[in-house]
Amino acid sequence: MKKILFATVFAVGSIFAETVAYINMETVFNAYYKTVNENIRFEEARQNFMTGFEVLLSDGAKATAAQKAQALEERLAQKNDEIMQYRQRVTAEIESNQQNATLAIVEDLQAQVAKYAADNGIDVIYEVSGRTMNRVPVLLVYPKDKEMTDAFVKISNAGHEKEKEESQAKLASLQKAAAQKQQQ
Repeated sequence: MKKILFATVFAVGSIFAETVAYINMETVFNAYYKTVNENIRFEEARQNFMTGFEVLLSDGAKATAAQKAQALEERLAQKNDEIMQYRQRVTAEIESNQQNATLAIVEDLQAQVAKYAADNGIDVIYEVSGRTMNRVPVLLVYPKDKEMTDAFVKISNAGHEKEKEESQAKLASLQKAAAQKQQQ
């Protein structure tokens, strides 16, 4: 009787068994060559913003405005409004562009994950980088041997390794230059 019950349970379990894999999309997103390229654009836009902001706040502009302060009090207020508007407009543009680019990259990666699953006979893929409101991982325990993150990163960047390497070097250079400029 026990053998029949076990065989039945095993057969039913086999019918409903799904092929499952796990992926850390945060890692995939950050390692994707298109993300690195977009990060270069964002860093350049941020640096252009800072340059524009510095021009508006330069010592020369401040000194000139201070010398003419009594006669140009209204112009100074107008200049402050310009600075505020510039900051708000450019910040909003940068954030909007970054959000749109991020959504496009995520859609691209989701399509690639779906194709990978179909090509490899995977029925379900769980994303493991997510966190709850308390910053606890959504999946606390899962079989690490079924995680496909590293394999997928290689596939998604295939043919773009040199481009990614060059882009990462350019981004690092931009970020280093910005950090040095900030320290001055």
